[in-house]
Amino acid sequence: MAKIEWESERGHPSEFAFTKRARKWANLSFRKTPWGWVVQTTPKVVSQKSRQVQELWSNWLFWMNQVFKITHVELLLEYYRQQSISRVQARDIWSSSSFGYLLYFELGDGKRMYSLAHRERFSRTLDVFSQEIGSLLVRDSELWTGLPPGPAGSVLISRGPGQLPQWGVLATAGFGGVVLVDIKAPSSDQWTVFREGRPGSSVVWRPYGPVLRSALGSGTNPTVLMHSNVLTAQFDLVVGLVCDFTLSGDQNKGGVAVYDSNSDTGVAFTIWNEFLAVQYYYFDFSLEQRVASRGYRYSPGTLIFLRFEQTQHSRNFYVSSNGVDWIHIFSLNIEHATELLRACVLVDARNAESDFLTHFVHFSLT
Repeated sequence: MAKIEWESERGHPSEFAFTKRARKWANLSFRKTPWGWVVQTTPKVVSQKSRQVQELWSNWLFWMNQVFKITHVELLLEYYRQQSISRVQARDIWSSSSFGYLLYFELGDGKRMYSLAHRERFSRTLDVFSQEIGSLLVRDSELWTGLPPGPAGSVLISRGPGQLPQWGVLATAGFGGVVLVDIKAPSSDQWTVFREGRPGSSVVWRPYGPVLRSALGSGTNPTVLMHSNVLTAQFDLVVGLVCDFTLSGDQNKGGVAVYDSNSDTGVAFTIWNEFLAVQYYYFDFSLEQRVASRGYRYSPGTLIFLRFEQTQHSRNFYVSSNGVDWIHIFSLNIEHATELLRACVLVDARNAESDFLTHFVHFSLT
């Protein structure tokens, strides 16, 4: 890259920045060629984009003319000799000879001016990655790639080192809080009521997903909603819940679970009144054992994300307030509920002072 620092001498601005062979009068443009004069009409109404492009070219040609005038005399003589042979203007020959370099002019105010021809060539090169308006250029593990524009109102979310960014929707309404993940509402045709719970419990579908109600009572008797697909050996499932702890009770809880139909057992990751817990369930969710717990302050009525990840050797449990930034809570060995697993969402108002409501608004499975 070559940098040219130059300030025009007084008197040269009268050159109008263009070569002398082109002149304009009204809406007519005159230019002389080896074959005679050419007259062209120009539109009276010029678009803003055309004006911007014309201004770029005009500024560039102005400074190119200034540099041409101070070119060494011997070089100028050679350019004019080539002009007499080829009938190509000396200034055009001189300009073409510099195309192998990226020249720019730095003006007195610090502004840099680049050739529009270079911009066009670079733009065509970048079109290899994407030609869609609004695309971004991002670095993959091996090559640069084009990231298509996201939906209107979305924001670009970093997924951390080694991962490509993705578009997400920034939501600040609804159940409250800031959500950075695309909300995927559960579909009623993929979920069935596996366990109804106590009398008075219910599952009511709303436009955003189901509302699970567990009627107050004693003993383990949750309301359980089960997904239709059988999970693979390794999976990562996320649920978004809005729990209503209007009145405190002994074991108000809601969360995500996996169920083993062969052994009638399950493993659940739930949010209670003031802590998070992992429970083992037996006999179709009629008996439970709490195997891990940790204190956690939850604001009722706000969206909370629970994540149940199973790897080759362990089960990991996470919590998040926005669906992107996760806090690791537990890691357990795979020792309970191991075959033909199905994803579940459950609520239970065991020994509570009132019914327990949970809005199930997001589900994703990878």
